[in-house]
Amino acid sequence: MKRALVGHPDLRLSITSAGLNATPGRAAHPWALATAREFGISLVHHRARLLTSDLVARADVIFAMDYRNQVQIRSRWKDFENKVYMLSAYAGEAFRSGEIRDPYDFGLEETRRCYEVLNTCVRNLLSSLTPVASACLE
Repeated sequence: MKRALVGHPDLRLSITSAGLNATPGRAAHPWALATAREFGISLVHHRARLLTSDLVARADVIFAMDYRNQVQIRSRWKDFENKVYMLSAYAGEAFRSGEIRDPYDFGLEETRRCYEVLNTCVRNLLSSLTPVASACLE
């Protein structure tokens, strides 16, 4: 998302990533590193971050990749459940699943598939925001 924002200078967004069960400080999995490199992204300095009450409170929007995470976030932070959405809503019509499966246990090919879906979601999400940002600037 951060890299894609470079092509949208009119959008001023703060992006962060955090997981419900992340081990803080853990480096990206080797499959994630290799696949990210194929997409022109470096995860060498990326470290896992745990989703906290402070992050949830400060966020305008929180995107979950699967239903289990969406339900867990909404149930842990009931006051903020209205800001939790499924990222797959931006995957396009060709994507039939409502969830983006975490590739952690499924190998390199599933990691590539996940990155492809995420890439599509990011592009579509940013495209949907661009007209809104332009209208706000006028």
